[in-house]
Amino acid sequence: MLMVLSTPPPPPTPTPTSISQQLHVTIFSLKPDIVPLCHAPAKKNILQNGFIRNTPAPSVLPSPPSIALGFRSFRRVETGPKDPPRLPKLHEFKDTPQGYVSPELGTPALYDELQHVSLKGDFIRIHVLVEALVKERGEEPNIQLYLALILANTSTQHGSPAEVERILDEMENEGLGPNPAVYHAVLKVLAIHPHYVMRKDILEHLRQRWFTVTEDGWHDMIVGMIRDRQLELVLDTVELLQREEEAKIKPWLYDMIVYTLCDIEEFDEALKIMRYRVSSGELLISGTLWFYLLDTASRALHHGATVYAWSTRVETSFLNPPSGVCINVLSTAARWGDFALATDVFRVLGNRSETPRLYHYESLLEACLASSDLKTAFTILCVMVSSGVPPSEPSTRPIYLHLRQNASLPATALSILHKLHESNRPICAPAINVIIEGFVHHQDLAAAIETYKILHELCPSGPTTSTFNTLFRGCAKAARKDLAMFLAAEMVALKVAPNALTYDRLMLVCLTAEAEGAKEEKTGQELADAWHYFEEMRRMSWWPRAGTVVALAKRCCERGDERVWGLVGEGDQEGIGMRQMER
Repeated sequence: MLMVLSTPPPPPTPTPTSISQQLHVTIFSLKPDIVPLCHAPAKKNILQNGFIRNTPAPSVLPSPPSIALGFRSFRRVETGPKDPPRLPKLHEFKDTPQGYVSPELGTPALYDELQHVSLKGDFIRIHVLVEALVKERGEEPNIQLYLALILANTSTQHGSPAEVERILDEMENEGLGPNPAVYHAVLKVLAIHPHYVMRKDILEHLRQRWFTVTEDGWHDMIVGMIRDRQLELVLDTVELLQREEEAKIKPWLYDMIVYTLCDIEEFDEALKIMRYRVSSGELLISGTLWFYLLDTASRALHHGATVYAWSTRVETSFLNPPSGVCINVLSTAARWGDFALATDVFRVLGNRSETPRLYHYESLLEACLASSDLKTAFTILCVMVSSGVPPSEPSTRPIYLHLRQNASLPATALSILHKLHESNRPICAPAINVIIEGFVHHQDLAAAIETYKILHELCPSGPTTSTFNTLFRGCAKAARKDLAMFLAAEMVALKVAPNALTYDRLMLVCLTAEAEGAKEEKTGQELADAWHYFEEMRRMSWWPRAGTVVALAKRCCERGDERVWGLVGEGDQEGIGMRQMER
């Protein structure tokens, strides 16, 4: 506890009724007890000694070496490993305007100037004036001089909470009890040099003496809490002030709180504050703050804050976000299935004559399907073709994931494509392929083949390699080697080039058919055909997937095929561990 309170104990504290008392209850109910500041023994008066004392300032933290300041020594409360900056000496400023005091100025004029520079926190000038008043004008220690010395510690370069504590001790030795101005000056210092323990003591003294905290005092206290990262206390204090309406929070403090909350991704609380400011009629909220909220919230995919900032500033044309932020907003809309937000992003991009790219449409597709709007999703695919940005197979993955949810959805999707074709919409092969893939997933190979048969009617460009690969997958599941061979012949006739996955799927078709033939005690050419496709792949410098290679090796082991040894050796060279297959 600060030594400045060596006065008769106050009467029992009544039930808190004022906002100051409520704040005290809030703060001390959230934080554990902390060891009070320790104090040095009583010291001589620094004013009467002409500022030439060398007594170190007390501190709860390990103190760095003392640094002379011409008339006294300071110890700064440091929290990091850095050495404190060198404090200036007054005699270094003797021949400068900052260190010169005109002998023609009267004492009242010096006090007026001291009050003026104290508000600015001019560390050097304050000490020069105090020294002149004490040494040259013979002024006795008084509250105004000590108040100026405390405010000198608002200097970002030279201020220190430990020095403030020492000044308060000295005031006690002089019998000068702090008044409300002194306490508020300390809060101002702690807003720049945060020190939780000292702030806790100051609030306790204010409560015990029934002093009212001014509006500036509240702001200084909240700023100190922000810099201490005591954000729960900050939000509780703000809520208390909003509810009691005892002090109006200034816009700059709201801005500081929102910036801090966005930095730590507490967007729910930031959004709450922004909503309160707008609902309370505050019109001149910083445009930079709105942009920062939109940027950070969309980057973190926070839907609520992104939508609020977008609807409040972008839709009203007060803010024109860059393309990078638009992409983040589009990703947020895709994550949360907000198709309206995604559509509005396209509007903004279109207004600046920027052609949407493939990833823009993919995010729009994802947002659309999150709301189960299958018709709009296929319409977007048609728009992509018309816009010169044809979709790829990966672009249709959100549609495939949606079609997997219910066995009736692929048929619904096919009927949608028919209607779009009747409306003269261009149909692309990936749109049909994803429907075929949906049928195959639900093991409806017959419907997949029927869809393949009408593919030429819907898409003049015809089937692609992905079309046949999907059908081969269905044939492997159904053990339909005959159908797979027919499709392979179709592929050759249509001059559709195969890829590694095509051969891989044909190998699986043969191996599945061979396994079914083994159950029925039939022998055939299925294993030989699988080896044929494998060897053809190797001639083209391709290698099957690991699961396919293992399946081929297992069948060879079961059949006693000696070629398995060469397969194991090649598999090891390709990085596929197959030594466990050896017998």
